[in-house]
Amino acid sequence: MNNKTIIPAWISEGPMDFEFKSYKMFSELEGLSAQLASGKLFYVLNQVDETLDYLYKYDGDRLTGGNGLADYELVGVDWENFNLQFVESDETLERDAVLDDLNDLAIDKFEALHAKIRTIWRDIESGVQINYVPTKPYFVASGFVFIITPDNIIHTYYFNKPSKYFTTSWKSFNLQHMQSNKFTEELYFKQVEELISNENDTIIFKVKCEKNIKVENNAIAIIQHKIYNRLKQDFSF
Repeated sequence: MNNKTIIPAWISEGPMDFEFKSYKMFSELEGLSAQLASGKLFYVLNQVDETLDYLYKYDGDRLTGGNGLADYELVGVDWENFNLQFVESDETLERDAVLDDLNDLAIDKFEALHAKIRTIWRDIESGVQINYVPTKPYFVASGFVFIITPDNIIHTYYFNKPSKYFTTSWKSFNLQHMQSNKFTEELYFKQVEELISNENDTIIFKVKCEKNIKVENNAIAIIQHKIYNRLKQDFSF
């Protein structure tokens, strides 16, 4: 599992100047807000989570003095005590001064955007109903998800059997889009009957999404989260 913290582009790119970094940060926030308004909730959530992970880590390292030796220059050796002598490089001091000034502001702004995401999330989630079809199976397996939206479209998704070795969180539990069609009872029951008649351990979910018609990169995040938690609870993988 890769836990590497990703440095946001607005921090890593360009000169280490407070005004420049502030401009790049606000530009990034404006762009993410526009994408959130256009329905790209899942993408924006991932970007904001990654940014806050970095900002929290930087803040923690700053408070605990957790900088690594890569931030220091070797200036000599104390042979009498067998100690290496380091000093912080000019580049590190400049970077730390800029990021120290910017970090608290950045955390406030990205947390505010995260709050907007949670508001949208809760609104969509309140209209999402998830049920096993016809009933919960005995064992965890791969499966299909039929999502019915208010515009009378049925969206079919597939997921691979989750396991504790490969599925580390709801974000790594991937629902793969297969097709979208005009919803009819006949079509829905035909698809379900075909899956059941195969006599395998396939898991089937029916999802009614009553408040949102945009599934891809939007309501799919909430559905993916809810199904993952349901499977985790029911099968303890």
